[in-house]
Amino acid sequence: LSGIVRFEGAVPEQTIAQLSGWSECASQHPEGNPKAGDILVTEGKLQNVMVYIKDGLGDRVFAVPTTAVVLDQQGCLFTPRVLGVQTDQPFNMLNSDPLAHNVHGLPKNSSAWNYSLGLKGASRTTSVRKAETMIEIKCDVHPWMRAYLGVFDHPYFALSAADGRFTLKDLPPGDYTIEAWHERFGVQSQK
Repeated sequence: LSGIVRFEGAVPEQTIAQLSGWSECASQHPEGNPKAGDILVTEGKLQNVMVYIKDGLGDRVFAVPTTAVVLDQQGCLFTPRVLGVQTDQPFNMLNSDPLAHNVHGLPKNSSAWNYSLGLKGASRTTSVRKAETMIEIKCDVHPWMRAYLGVFDHPYFALSAADGRFTLKDLPPGDYTIEAWHERFGVQSQK
């Protein structure tokens, strides 16, 4: 299943990360406060939309990937801003900045986590046991830092690219409910 996420109408402004008073972060952005990346629209195509199968897979069971998905902290921003994993898939949090950060996940269906990554190169790997769309992740040290993690009990999820395209590869024939989530525009679904 593949498609393109389109945006119609006037595009709202992106949130600007307010680095005032945070010289260690501001020095990494000599051009000024960076955009948060919460609304990325190019030629009417919307990026960073998590598209996934909400219903219709029945009681199928899927192998869990052993390759870790990485969330990095670069320039006092989370990179990528939106990402997805399967339940129990390794999830690696990395600090590429020369200053302290933490990674505070706030799931509703699982236990929260809050790991300090105090040095450049520090990392921590965890996994999430229960599916949830979407988990907010923040840095308690730098309040503008946000990311979102989708956790699915199947492999049929994808993030829309800069051209709005997504693909749910090898989806078996069937009747499904598909949902699309965006951090500012909410959720839409269709059969």
